[in-house]
Amino acid sequence: MNNPITQSTDETCNIVQDLLPLYYDNVCSPSSKRLVEKHLKTCEKCQNTYNELKNDSIDSMIKKEADSVLKQHEKKEKSAAYKTGVIIAGLLLIPILITFIVCLSNGDGLNTFAVVTASMLLVAAMTVVPLMAQQKKLTKCIICGVFALLLIFFFVDRMYSSNEFMLWSVPTIFGLSIVLFPFVIRGIELPPVLSDKKALITMLWDTLWLFLTIIEVCGHTNDVAGMKAGCIIAFVFVLAAWLIFFDARYLNANRFIKSAIIVLIASVWTAFADDICEFLIFGTRQITIKSVNFSDWTSNICVNANVYAIVLVSGIIIASILFVAGGIKAFANKK
Repeated sequence: MNNPITQSTDETCNIVQDLLPLYYDNVCSPSSKRLVEKHLKTCEKCQNTYNELKNDSIDSMIKKEADSVLKQHEKKEKSAAYKTGVIIAGLLLIPILITFIVCLSNGDGLNTFAVVTASMLLVAAMTVVPLMAQQKKLTKCIICGVFALLLIFFFVDRMYSSNEFMLWSVPTIFGLSIVLFPFVIRGIELPPVLSDKKALITMLWDTLWLFLTIIEVCGHTNDVAGMKAGCIIAFVFVLAAWLIFFDARYLNANRFIKSAIIVLIASVWTAFADDICEFLIFGTRQITIKSVNFSDWTSNICVNANVYAIVLVSGIIIASILFVAGGIKAFANKK
């Protein structure tokens, strides 16, 4: 028995295939609709085309084509960026080679060459690495930049025999960490047990480098008293920062209650932190806020006491309002 579906003329197929998208969207005229339906009964080729159209909508086809074009464009951009990075790296080699030749010809040693090389590495970290890195460009750029900067410190320290590499490096790492470490830790893949604790790791890292900075700076000059005082002051204020961090990050409460606790911590620490530090460092027992006298703004003790009192009272009032708002919100959520 012959198959009822036979091949039609190419001209008819072309006309029908032009009409298929309109037929699929049901926007063609009745006569065109009848023509298409009649033709589909007898043309296997057009029937297959229509089935493909039903399985893959026009929007999907356009999206696939667009994705393909974007991928090709992205590939070209990556290739161009890689070539640019290679060119810049080659250009950065020029001053390195020139310095190397000059140092050898003058017999001055390679100290200057090492400093220039480290400097070019720093430039490369800011220019070549972002161009050539495929993923996590910012993280790699920061890590390479900090490493190159430390190399500069090291070679300059060796050049002048100053033995101050740690004195330069530790405070620099601490300062850069405050700004850049959150970006670095965000781009690092951590084990599952630590993946949701990046903020905690950042706090620990910054706290560690703060105390290392105090120890290194004071230890470099053998200032034991300064080291003790610095660590105590840092501990008092870092403790407040940690309390605020745990409140904001881990306390199971609404934002009003969290804000109230933060305001309360900030106001209490402002009012009493100086007295606590005085006691821990010098053994002085005093509560500055007791000297409050709003009619006297001339003596230092009264000015400090007045400011502390204003901050403390304002903080308590604001915190109380926030606690009430938080309680109302919590009660409303339970209903």
